[in-house]
Amino acid sequence: MDNFVRDKLTEWNFSEYIDRFKDEEIDKESFLLLDEKAFANLIPKLGPRYTFQEKHKAIQKELENDGTATGSQVQTSSTMAWASLDQAAAPSISPQGKIKHPHTFPSTSTPPKQLCFSKPTQPTSKFERQAMEAAETCVTQVLDKLKTLPKNELIDYLKGKMTKLRTGVKNKVLVGIFGKTGAGKSSLINAILGEQNFLPNGANISACTSVMIQVEANMTNYSYEAEIEFISKEEWEKDLKSHLDIMSDENDNKNEELVKVATAKIQAFYGKDGVGKSLNDLMKGEHFREIPEFLSPTNTVKKISCGTASELSGKIACYTRSDNKMAAKHYWPLVKCVTIKVPNTKELLEHIVLLDLPGTGDCNKTRDDMWKSHLSQCSSVWIVNDIQRAASEREPWMILESSFSYLIQGGECENITFICTKTDAINPKNYLGSPGLKNTELHLNLEKKGAAERKRGCIQHRNEQAKIMLGERFNDEVVKKKPFIQMENIFQVFTVSAEEFQNDENPILEQEQTEIPQLKQVLEDMNERHSMTAVKDYVSGVYGILSLIKAANSNDSTMVEMKSNMYQLLKDSLEEQISTITSLMTKHYNDLQKLLSEGVAKSEKSCLQIANDKVITPKARKDGRGYHRTLSSLCRNNGFCRSTNGDITDLNKTLAESMYTAINEKFAVIFPNAGTTGESIYEKICNFSIISDNMAKEWENTPMSLYLMFLTTEENVLKDKLKRDVLLKKKVIYESLTDEVKIIMCPCYEEASNISGKGTLTKTRDLLVQHIDSSKYMFANAQKKMLEGFKKLMAYIEQTLSTEILESLKQSLKTPNSLSLPDVSDQLKNMETYKMLALRDRTSQI
Repeated sequence: MDNFVRDKLTEWNFSEYIDRFKDEEIDKESFLLLDEKAFANLIPKLGPRYTFQEKHKAIQKELENDGTATGSQVQTSSTMAWASLDQAAAPSISPQGKIKHPHTFPSTSTPPKQLCFSKPTQPTSKFERQAMEAAETCVTQVLDKLKTLPKNELIDYLKGKMTKLRTGVKNKVLVGIFGKTGAGKSSLINAILGEQNFLPNGANISACTSVMIQVEANMTNYSYEAEIEFISKEEWEKDLKSHLDIMSDENDNKNEELVKVATAKIQAFYGKDGVGKSLNDLMKGEHFREIPEFLSPTNTVKKISCGTASELSGKIACYTRSDNKMAAKHYWPLVKCVTIKVPNTKELLEHIVLLDLPGTGDCNKTRDDMWKSHLSQCSSVWIVNDIQRAASEREPWMILESSFSYLIQGGECENITFICTKTDAINPKNYLGSPGLKNTELHLNLEKKGAAERKRGCIQHRNEQAKIMLGERFNDEVVKKKPFIQMENIFQVFTVSAEEFQNDENPILEQEQTEIPQLKQVLEDMNERHSMTAVKDYVSGVYGILSLIKAANSNDSTMVEMKSNMYQLLKDSLEEQISTITSLMTKHYNDLQKLLSEGVAKSEKSCLQIANDKVITPKARKDGRGYHRTLSSLCRNNGFCRSTNGDITDLNKTLAESMYTAINEKFAVIFPNAGTTGESIYEKICNFSIISDNMAKEWENTPMSLYLMFLTTEENVLKDKLKRDVLLKKKVIYESLTDEVKIIMCPCYEEASNISGKGTLTKTRDLLVQHIDSSKYMFANAQKKMLEGFKKLMAYIEQTLSTEILESLKQSLKTPNSLSLPDVSDQLKNMETYKMLALRDRTSQI
């Protein structure tokens, strides 16, 4: 340890950690290179660690903004910033349920309008802009030079690489938002976007619960735009037939709730006169003249562009909500999804999509399939509920529980956020007089305060209590029930008031106390991390290609033998590295095979009882009143039904339940959405490298180091691609059990959906039971399907690594030198400042 480190720790009031830093031999240079992992090791407690991290960032910014800083200082500072921000922690919840924020949050203000840059990302920090500008300039200059040269294999390869860098598109991050009508979901989104009258609030919404709304940044112009995607004409016809059957049912056990939904959808589009008309009348082309996109076989998306948010809100109202006061037609029953693009939201939504997920369903297969698909793509989920019912209400937890497998095991969700809304809606007198109020000191202190202070104190006390209770309930509802899921830092709670955040006249709460700025900061941090990743990928690719061109231009005759030796060494290393991945995956395959066999045996023995108890004859509905229509809806939708209260019934997944129970723990070890398990495929891919430390050191000061730089950057690009591909294939593998069961059950569903009249419920139940009993081979089929999927994943990883790396080796080490490639010495020199971005530690991004 040197004086610099000791002085900084003393200055920042971290003297108690001096010995720990001394034991780890942290000097000034290593101090400036500390990253998130180092913070966690050196300062175990979250509170002090976050404070230290903020002060550490201040040094980075000082170095970055200091015009007299040397190139190496800027490089060190920026590299440190990348490592830290890549793993920036979202606010977490303590065991007591209290939020711990890693940041201080500034007051929000409306950003000035500015042109949006969209190739391939728009950097926000000074260093990002410098890195992107330098890389873009290099690409333009080198591509111009390459275009003038005669074609050969290497030149075509280089041009292809650089062009792909320019046109590469990063996947956006989906944040799924649940919340029933009236929970304050639209007001929350409006507050986050800084638009008071954008999405309509719950008071104006009645029957729009099946319309999915995506909100993202408009990166091309200043307009507020909407893209409305319709379901197909055939799907609407099938929908109508189902609704007419429900409405015409004269069975004593008819489900009045489904009748209400069917009637509302027909009246919304056709008006009251539509009720009672035949299917042929309702499908006549005259009804769809105002929406030609619906009838078009090629252009099924309607686009609307406006100058203001309120104008767009007015124009899309008929596509997103039902309002009896509106004279215009309601088109929402025909809408699959609405995508809204908002200008000047780059810092929030350049890489983020807010997905307003309808918590309720109406048994429409197209929308339900889209709902499940989008749910599995959500990296984060927000559950929005009125604070007065946040801890006690069952519905949000029911939606979370029924959606959990789509989010976690069959999805990519890393974070679940519970957002309590309308925190300002409180009566201090009633609250202080509540017999359940435990904090008597609060009661006594606030009685002596003014009205505003009393209300603020009650709001803050209730907020803290809500966080504690929700933390406890999450532990009971999720952690204890699903111990195989890594739950560390997965849950967080915000208590927000959109009303107070937008209140410019005598607000009770300060901006930060509304927690809207904190929620915005979470999005900004998430957006910035992905922006930085995009910049690093781009800079890394450019630096690697420049290194290859520079190396291939060498006339050194001794490099011929060196290249040949390096090629053989790296080829041998490739085979060895692939072998380690294959060995791990073979072990996982054998474990899964054993567990699935156990699951098959249990399924064959208990599937009928489980299906009866949970779906076919649920204990709570044994009298059957109204349930036959729910069961019929499920059959019409191939075994899946999302009810009007948000509950999910999935007979296929229920039948495969014993198989999922058998594999869930192992599956979470192989495919964790976040964190490390020591045996995950993601970790193995991140640790993959054909270049050992000894090799890198041996060739460090030779011309061959340029080839190693190129190969290192190619490895990084390939590993990123593989990790994303594995995540996508993991979802397919997990859902393969349900999908195979559905294939075997579909003939039964089709037959059952045609049953009508008296005795429908009994006939449907009997048919389902008979089919399940005679089709137990479906579990062995499902086992085979999952194992085939896993085996294909093994082969894909092996083949991709082998093919891609060998191609990189061939183009770099098997190609003759002195091919009259352009001189890129100046470009490479200009990129030296950003070299560490190309050599970033990818294992930190597991």
